[in-house]
Amino acid sequence: EYDEAINNFSECLEIRKRSLGYDHEDVAETLYSMGFALHNHGEQEEALDCLDDALQVRRQRFGNDHELVGDCLNIMGFIESKKGEHEVALELLDEALEIRQQNGDTLKAADTLKNIGNIHKDRKEYVAAIDCYDDCLRARKRELGLNDERVADAQLALGNVYSEMGENEEALHCFSEALKIRRIVFGGLDDRVAACLQTMGIIEFRAGNMERGREHLEDFVRIRKNNHTDESADYVNVLFIIGNIHKIQGHDIDAKRAWAEAYDIFNAIGLQDENPQIAKVLTKLLSKKDKHGDGASDSKKSVFGRLKSNFTNEKVIKPTKKQPMKDVSGSSSSTRLVIE
Repeated sequence: EYDEAINNFSECLEIRKRSLGYDHEDVAETLYSMGFALHNHGEQEEALDCLDDALQVRRQRFGNDHELVGDCLNIMGFIESKKGEHEVALELLDEALEIRQQNGDTLKAADTLKNIGNIHKDRKEYVAAIDCYDDCLRARKRELGLNDERVADAQLALGNVYSEMGENEEALHCFSEALKIRRIVFGGLDDRVAACLQTMGIIEFRAGNMERGREHLEDFVRIRKNNHTDESADYVNVLFIIGNIHKIQGHDIDAKRAWAEAYDIFNAIGLQDENPQIAKVLTKLLSKKDKHGDGASDSKKSVFGRLKSNFTNEKVIKPTKKQPMKDVSGSSSSTRLVIE
């Protein structure tokens, strides 16, 4: 389907160039769409070539401050940031932000602020990242109201920064606000609600708040079971953490029950072949009779290693070709972003 789409775009581009000329907006629009498609398929250099051609046409036809110029700059900056070209990305995004603010396009400016914030976060420039995300959040609240997924998305971005800084209370506040919004927007049983609960549970566990952590993680399990989205690596990880919490609290039977379910799913979705060491850990835990076994040895670790509580990096082991890992975070950045 992808190859067919690119072929169709190429044919359309040639036709429009012949009939309209190289500097027509319809040509730029086709180049822009091709760039988007190439980006989504992971062909970043080819995408940037198309987008840069579209940018040049739009600058020539509309001037440097037109909204269509800002659109090109924004997606080009986003792609450069994903390549790790942060300085180039910031130059493009700063110009896009200026254009969008100048044209009064508050929501598009907020999207660009989010992209700039992501770069600062990647560079561990946390104060600058928080400033960008705060501005993004305020703009989205003002334009969209309090109960919109894009407001939740900005809260999640802020929560991720605070979590990386070790500011657990601030992180949990942001994730809690996002959780409230998602329950209103999507209902209490949506996988995007479960993703918030997962992240909050991991943060609480990491902070030593075992009971609150377990409650959040068990709510995650309940939702994912209800939605039949429980055959995934992140679900296995959550079960293991729940087992660890039970072990730490002295509930050996409950711990082994959680680990046994994790082990069954781990094998069922074909993860044991690529992760033999994890299979050994689970097997050892299930066979242990010592009340003070490995499960309680480190409350900061999961079966897949050091805990990851960043919302956009929830998945902690790779999917296999047999069973791709489900992406249910709903984050608009990622990964999903994902993104703008």
